Order: sequence, then C-alpha cells, then structure tokens
Amino acid sequence: MLRKHTRATMPPAEQPDALRREAHLQATSVRIEYRAPGAADSDVTLAVDNANLELLRSDFVCVVGPSGCGKTTFLNAVAGFLPIQGGSLKLDGKDIPGPGPDRAMVFQQSSLLPWRTVLDNISYGLELGRTMKRREARERARGLLDLVGLSGFADRFPAQLSGGMQQRVNLARALAVEPQLLLLDEPFASIDAQTREVMQAELLRVCTAQDVTALFVTHDITEAAFLADRVCVFSPRPGHIVREIVVPFERPRDQRLRRSPEFLALVDEIADALYGGSSTSEGEIH
Repeated sequence: MLRKHTRATMPPAEQPDALRREAHLQATSVRIEYRAPGAADSDVTLAVDNANLELLRSDFVCVVGPSGCGKTTFLNAVAGFLPIQGGSLKLDGKDIPGPGPDRAMVFQQSSLLPWRTVLDNISYGLELGRTMKRREARERARGLLDLVGLSGFADRFPAQLSGGMQQRVNLARALAVEPQLLLLDEPFASIDAQTREVMQAELLRVCTAQDVTALFVTHDITEAAFLADRVCVFSPRPGHIVREIVVPFERPRDQRLRRSPEFLALVDEIADALYGGSSTSEGEIH
C-alpha cells in the first residue's frame, strides 16, 4: 500500500521550525499579473496569486494543474522572463531580477539552430557567453553528447534528427552552461508515447548524474509521478499550489516501476488532488 505524503504549502516564515530548511529556490506569496500596454486596471488578468514553493538542491519537482492555471507563467517568472507583482522569488537568497546563466530553460519545442551542427548547437551558449574558448566549449559539448547518448551524431544537423533526439540535444545545450536550476516546460509533450517514456528515464539519469536541481511543468500525471521527488498541484487561475505530494520512490527508476501497485496508487492520488476523485484513463489533464 502506498504511504501518502503531503506537505502544507504555507509561506516558509509560517512553517514550524522542524520544517524550515535552507532553500535553493524560494517562492513566497508570489503574485503575477498580465496587463496589456495602456490597459485600464480593470483589464488586468491575475495569473498567479499567493504561490509558495521551496526547492532544495538536487530536488526534482514537477508542477501539474489544469490548462491556463498559471504553471507555465510561474516557470517563466522563475526563469526571469516575467516580472512578479507581489511576494518574493529568490535563488539562493537573492531576488531573481531577470534571466541569468544560473538558470536554463528547456522548452516544448527544441528551437535548435538549423544551420549549426549538433555539436555547435550544444556549445552555442558557451560561445555566446564567452565563458570559454571555442575549443574548450566543443570539448564540453562532446562530453554532454556522450551523456545524452548522442556521441555518434556530433556532425549531424537538427533536420537529420528525430524529435526525441532533438530534445536530447536541447537538454545537452541547457546543461552546457552548468545551470544551478534546470527549468523544463513540457519538453516531451510533442514526442510519441514510447519515446517519451525513454526520454523521461534518460532525463532522470542525466539529472542524477549531473546533480541538477529541476523544476518541470507537465500536463501528464504519469510523467510527474515517474520523474518527481515531489509533485506540486496548481489550482485553477489564479494559480497557487494547493497540495504537494512527496513521491516515495528512490532514484534511479526504471520502466517496471510504472506497473507497480504503489505507482498506480500514486497516480490516483495526484489525480484526486486535481479532479476531486475523477481521473482520466490516460493520466493526462484535459
């Protein structure tokens, strides 16, 4: 029988001393609004309100929620792409003023540069930031190619790769800059189901090998249950975290886990938190 773990998502200052731990990423009462240029106050859309979340180093946290609930908006704010209008958003105790090399984003579409080879795509961020010489950047890129299982494809172009292979390159490119925090916005949503499961296992392997802290947004409940150390459930808009569910499975994980009664019970628990007891057969949010 799966032991159910939940944690209250109150602001850290209000948590009992026993629950307080130093956070790598700390979101406290975050509020995010959308306002069109020149729009009146009445035209403001409140996307996220009173969102609280902590990530410790090496955490892998998945965020799930109904469509339009603000989970991707929240992720973009962590990336520094969007400002917040209330609360605080800190990385290692410092406010997040905008994008920075301490965070890397992996999007649903690979967005690789079609005129650059796989190797050159991976090393692009290092060359752009001028953090190392081109030869050194390419050496690091080759090491990451090995890590993501594409060592024989260094000289290929993106158009010569499958969707799953392109996302492997995208992941390697994000890891090349050695980010403190890896942000992933439904990176496997456009990949077929079989390849998606392979990529999920590969992502866990890579993040464990690199000791990466990850925040992963997904619509897929089964994906969240397989990947996460904790699953955070967002409410409908304005989004905030209504429940955290601790995943009781050790890493590494393999595909056999998906067939276990404990795993299926965890999927049901996440679905119950989302739907109030009504779940879909495919484990996805519609």
